[in-house]
Amino acid sequence: MSLWLWFAAPFIGVLLGLFGAGGGMLTVPLLMYGADFPLKQAIVASLWIVAAVSLTAAIQQRAWQVVRPKLLLFFSAGGLLGGVAGAWLGAWIPALLQQIMFGGLLLAVAIWTIQTRVTAQLEPNTPCHCGLALLAGSALGVLTGLLGVGGGFLMVPVLIALGISHLPTAVAHSLVLIATNATASGLTYLGRGVSLEPKVILIVGGLAAVGSIAGSRLLKRLAVEHLRKGFSAGLALLGGGMLLHAALA
Repeated sequence: MSLWLWFAAPFIGVLLGLFGAGGGMLTVPLLMYGADFPLKQAIVASLWIVAAVSLTAAIQQRAWQVVRPKLLLFFSAGGLLGGVAGAWLGAWIPALLQQIMFGGLLLAVAIWTIQTRVTAQLEPNTPCHCGLALLAGSALGVLTGLLGVGGGFLMVPVLIALGISHLPTAVAHSLVLIATNATASGLTYLGRGVSLEPKVILIVGGLAAVGSIAGSRLLKRLAVEHLRKGFSAGLALLGGGMLLHAALA
């Protein structure tokens, strides 16, 4: 495990704490290039790391105080089903195809993130669009299982579209959903020939958990608009790098 991975790992948690997103997108490349994990091994390890860190951040933010149970129920039910399906598919498709999909997804989300608008004002509850929540949760669950990402970078904009336009509230929902989706996907990968490195997972997960606490606190203090632009630029660089690596391979 390279030295720079020790310094980079906390940023996994910082991103999750700030945006309810970005943990898996950073974890997979870090494990590939910082711990020399093959892509499939990095995806599986990322699922367990992101699940644990998301739960830590959700507890830090006291997510139970703001979540809407009905919306969360339908979204998480879809996410669990999609996560299992995505993990089953991810165990069989070629790693190079997964890398191309991952890089392309990062670029697409970078564009989406820079265009997403949020509000700092807490708004009253809106009706639960439960059918849409179930479908959206299923689609994002597939991404979680297939690519080892929590899906929060898409989940937060989707939650905003479903009526939760207050960013910290959307982030709290996202963290709970990521934890459940990633756990279901990680369990599905067990016994499918992808080895785990518990020591690396514990080290990276522990450092990221510390970062998630810092990110949760920064969420209440920093101007999210500037952070969102930096996050989008970082995703674009990572996505371009992974696509270039795939092309050279």
